[in-house]
Amino acid sequence: MEYIAAGYNMLTDVYFADGRSILNTPGGSWYAASGLVFWRSSVAYVGTAGPDFDRYYGDWFAANGIDCRVKKCLPETLKYELRYRPDGIWAENCSQGEEYEKMVKDIGRITPEMIAACAGPETKGIYIEASLSAKIADGFAEVKTLVPQAFLMWEINGDDLRDPSCKEAIEARIAQADAFSMNFDEACGFFGTEDEAAILAGLQRYGKPCFFRLGERGSCLVTPDKATFAPAAGLPESVDPTGCGNCSTAAALIGLAEGLGAEKTVRMANLAASYCAKQTPPWPKADDAFRAEMERKLEEYL
Repeated sequence: MEYIAAGYNMLTDVYFADGRSILNTPGGSWYAASGLVFWRSSVAYVGTAGPDFDRYYGDWFAANGIDCRVKKCLPETLKYELRYRPDGIWAENCSQGEEYEKMVKDIGRITPEMIAACAGPETKGIYIEASLSAKIADGFAEVKTLVPQAFLMWEINGDDLRDPSCKEAIEARIAQADAFSMNFDEACGFFGTEDEAAILAGLQRYGKPCFFRLGERGSCLVTPDKATFAPAAGLPESVDPTGCGNCSTAAALIGLAEGLGAEKTVRMANLAASYCAKQTPPWPKADDAFRAEMERKLEEYL
């Protein structure tokens, strides 16, 4: 497969600040798989789940032609409650409790070998969403050894970014990845400031591309020599922003892996996020006609 998404697999009950709710929606890296398949047809998905996985996810993966490599090794798929504040910031907690969550991160760990099993000479990019407590966060170097031609994008866990004690460990893993991603709120915690210029300078010091997510303002691709910003797309149509970070980060991986340039990369990511936000999942399938329409929208947006 050309692109691989690996990370948390979960169900989510979403509660909005205005009282709306969406129950049993897909979550986590499912959104990353969608961000890839919006633009490219050759996509694999690696994760772990329970036997209930196919009931919630199976039809969507099959309809979209995604090579689904999910190991059903858990009693049930991890589930969260996600609650939005009026300012758009959200918090989540595991519905099954902390002990179950800890067990999943041990028994349900993703390994470099699981990722390599669906890779080949054609593989261009690998997206990994992982907290420091996930075993795969210690395996970036091994993933790069097993699939050396692939561009590795790490979407960093927000709780880790907001924890000062995690900074050294995060920096060590940024050094092993080819690119990384965080949003503005997470970056404020990570750098200890809300000064955007200082945050951009801090991101540039890592010498790696960072896909920097700015919510309704848009996003920015930060490289050592410049920061390329593009405004958000489709805001009036937005009904559910959940997963836009995963979706847009995975789309940005395509631009980076294929050397499409900063401007096109950021706008591809923003368009993917706009599609994610304008409806609640599960979404219609992304086929060749859909991808052709996305390309037309991209030309208008550039």
